[in-house]
Amino acid sequence: MKKKPLIGIAGNILIMDGGKFPGMKRAYVNNDYVESIELCGGNAIIIPAKASHDELVSLLELLDGLVLSGGYDIAPDLYGEEPLPQQDFNYKEVDLFYIDLLKIARDLKKPVLGICKGMQAINVAFGGSLFQDLKVQKEGAFKHSQDALRYQASHKVDIIPETFLSKCFPGEIRVNSFHHQAVKEVAPDFQVAAVALDGVVEAIEYTGDHLMVGVQWHPEMMASFGNKQMQTFFQMFIEKCERK
Repeated sequence: MKKKPLIGIAGNILIMDGGKFPGMKRAYVNNDYVESIELCGGNAIIIPAKASHDELVSLLELLDGLVLSGGYDIAPDLYGEEPLPQQDFNYKEVDLFYIDLLKIARDLKKPVLGICKGMQAINVAFGGSLFQDLKVQKEGAFKHSQDALRYQASHKVDIIPETFLSKCFPGEIRVNSFHHQAVKEVAPDFQVAAVALDGVVEAIEYTGDHLMVGVQWHPEMMASFGNKQMQTFFQMFIEKCERK
């Protein structure tokens, strides 16, 4: 039986703000990530946001690919800015964990998929910047934090030709959207791979010698509810993770 690629999912930390244990920290990822990876040909393992650099190196050497999940806003000092009033809660230790993972994955040439905050972390880790709030910083931006079921698409995205994404999707797709921050200056050695009709960057890709792709939408939410386009996207990413 063919061995399925082992895909690590960068975990997050949820701080409980009510119930019996206010202030308790929980290590988690939303189960849509696990379901999508398992459904599309991989085995998922959650990486807790606490490991040391050396431990992460040892762990990533065992993995075939890495997925960075969504989460809180990224601390703006990590891309050289002071916080605007619209900047939401950030957990800098998690941000630094993401950045460490990304740099290790790049050095080990492990395929990477960043989703929502995961895409933003890719951009910041390698020298790019973010809009802290689209509503006040990006003229003409439409609503990017939908009030609809998580698996329902809310706006169009144009896919840039001759990118990895163009092999996964037709030229135009509809995606879901749950963010108020986005890529501003694209990191060196990365290119835009998809853009919304209002000009907001919806995907970036590494131009180097292995796959590192970030998408601003949540394909795992759509794939786990049967969206065939997003399932194909996960399948093609996981195929890139197969060891030759």
